[in-house]
Amino acid sequence: MKATVSRETFLIESLENVVDGIARTFGSRCEVVLHDLRNLENLDRSIVKIANGHITGRKVGGPITDKGLKDLRSGLTEDLLINYPAVTKDGRRLKSSTILFRNGKQKPIASICINFDLTDIMSFNMFIQDLFEISEEEKQQGGAAETFQNQIGSTLNLMADKIIRKAGKPVASMDRKDRIEIVRQLEDQGFFLIKGAIKIITSKLNVSKYSIYNYLEQINMDRPDQKFYGG
Repeated sequence: MKATVSRETFLIESLENVVDGIARTFGSRCEVVLHDLRNLENLDRSIVKIANGHITGRKVGGPITDKGLKDLRSGLTEDLLINYPAVTKDGRRLKSSTILFRNGKQKPIASICINFDLTDIMSFNMFIQDLFEISEEEKQQGGAAETFQNQIGSTLNLMADKIIRKAGKPVASMDRKDRIEIVRQLEDQGFFLIKGAIKIITSKLNVSKYSIYNYLEQINMDRPDQKFYGG
């Protein structure tokens, strides 16, 4: 007798056909990715299906992106994120959309991400440019473009380096307040959802892991409605 398959597992397995269907419809410029979001500890290998992975260089077993982490950490309520800008690590411009799937308790369990490579198309003419125009709402919000990495460690390092540069001073000159602010911004972006994140930020800020835990504890005390997942 076959083991009973849960509804969530059945949904994710069914979505694999959707990935292939979208990719075959729109061709080799369209990357389609299926993420399994059921276990926060597996976000470093959340990709369970990918078509046309040559666009971002990713494959099955690859990690969630920096934008994906931030969206999960923020408690995203929208299930459709349409036409936001993204960029590959080699600078190719993408038009991306994410479809989020939830269970009966409204917890995200899976997402399908569609990344259409516009780099060559944008060089055609104004009609094509208008057809593939990036969402104005995203432009007005001033959000940073999503970036894609092959390893979750590269994503975490990129996230940390961006926030540290934003501080505008050398790490050696930072005081406790500066370091807490950096940790706070990283926590807001879902940095600490990934196992091993604390080890990375301790080396960059030249502090012990116990200091990072103390920073996170203070941040959580200031925002009791927020939850730190640990990393």
